[in-house]
Amino acid sequence: MGAASASAFPRPQAKHLLYGLIASLPFSDFLQTGIVAFSAAPIMGDIAASPEEYSLVATLYAVVAIGMIALQRRLVEQLGWRRLVQAAGLLFGLGALVCGLAGSLAGFTAGRLVMAMGCASFMTAARMLVNHIPPSPRRFTGIRFLAGGLAWGLAAGPLLASWALASQNWRAAFFLMAVPAALIAALAQWAPMDEVVRPRARARSRSVSLLAVMTLMAGSFAALHALQRSGFDFFSEPQRLLAWAALAFPVLWLFVRLNRQGGGVLIGFGSLAQRRYLVGMGIFATAYLVLGANSIMLPTLLQRVLGLPLEIVGRYLGCGALAGVATLIVVTRLLPRRPGPTPYYLAGFSALLLCAWQLSRLSEGADPFRSVLPALLCNGAFMLAVLPVTAMQTFMKLQHDEETFSHANQLKNMLAQFGIAAGMALATLLMQWRSNVHYTRLAESLSPSNLALGPALEQLTQWFSSTQGASVAPRMALAQLAAWVTQEATLMGALDYFVALSWFAALCLGLVMAEGTWRRFAAR
Repeated sequence: MGAASASAFPRPQAKHLLYGLIASLPFSDFLQTGIVAFSAAPIMGDIAASPEEYSLVATLYAVVAIGMIALQRRLVEQLGWRRLVQAAGLLFGLGALVCGLAGSLAGFTAGRLVMAMGCASFMTAARMLVNHIPPSPRRFTGIRFLAGGLAWGLAAGPLLASWALASQNWRAAFFLMAVPAALIAALAQWAPMDEVVRPRARARSRSVSLLAVMTLMAGSFAALHALQRSGFDFFSEPQRLLAWAALAFPVLWLFVRLNRQGGGVLIGFGSLAQRRYLVGMGIFATAYLVLGANSIMLPTLLQRVLGLPLEIVGRYLGCGALAGVATLIVVTRLLPRRPGPTPYYLAGFSALLLCAWQLSRLSEGADPFRSVLPALLCNGAFMLAVLPVTAMQTFMKLQHDEETFSHANQLKNMLAQFGIAAGMALATLLMQWRSNVHYTRLAESLSPSNLALGPALEQLTQWFSSTQGASVAPRMALAQLAAWVTQEATLMGALDYFVALSWFAALCLGLVMAEGTWRRFAAR
């Protein structure tokens, strides 16, 4: 299986080095994801990038990450785990520094692509390194460190970005990412792990491998570009987006064909065609879909509807994500005694339902601390109740073979790139659709026949006359009224999204309860 022998921990401190490395990898990955997503507005303003251009950078990052994930097993066979993890950490740190120093869109894009070459290996490497621990309670401790790194990364990303924005310097967050990058490289030097991984399959042509990876990246670009651009062009140029999406299918099918040629495969799809694994991938896709959608909608709700400054929004999101840390502590204490997934899924999707139900009842004057923070805590609890349990269940029957186990994790981490992008696209489209519908209805209510319009405009005009001057008062009164209409339409669109999310969570709860009932019936 390629796991380290029991002598892999000759000294007590050696195991702590490996645990630290396992936690640092997912922590760094989710840390940079949160920082880049949350700092989008100030970054675009500083490097003079449009939202469309920034979206393209995100697409290119995901495409490079997918290509590197597909190559990871080959790179391990060539370099060994130690050198691969060290190289990934150094690339991650170098890319973060390039982003922090970038003064243009081209420089920032280059930094993000270098970061992708490093970050792509983090999640798969962390999970594979857990299997370097001999089968024992220590291995479960390794899983706890991996999930803990993920949980703390989800919380630290918006908190660190918030601190950087409060100090008027988004670049500081990127410079600070060099610290976990250096930590990864240092821990990889001293942590116990297998130096050499011998390939089981026969030699594979490098030209075929390169062509397969390039085809995978081309198909991924077509699919991700269609998803990322849907927020800008879906209602104006749907044919163009459909063409990109249609192009993705034959190109990805070509990758599957090339993947089988020239020796050992990059991803062994055949060995992964197991019911447990496929169901787990479906649950992962659901969680990543919600993660991507909420990463768009929660900041929108706090900033555009409730009017909170961006740095305050980051603090709320980070505090909400801390509930995931508490949830993880509870889950990891219960799992050894109650390994069945149903109770954890019931708790996780119930938390998601409570989050969506609470946010679907907000008004413009809601107190964020009392009305929003509890929902954010539920959202954080959902992710950490579902993801670790799903990971344990999905890969349970695949750990006997290291290559199959690696391929299973690689495919799951590729799915994460598509799932998060799809969630962001769906949330953006739903928000645009519903807010436009509400804006049209509200604008119609402001017709001259509305008897309340005249007195409202008159009061606004009088107020602006006393503060800004009579010459600009009528124009400013109309602008203020339009701003209120836009804010109300945005609020109502966000409420519609959370109503839809509550129904989705209720559906997932129903499926979990039905599956649990069927399992108990079949066991009789």
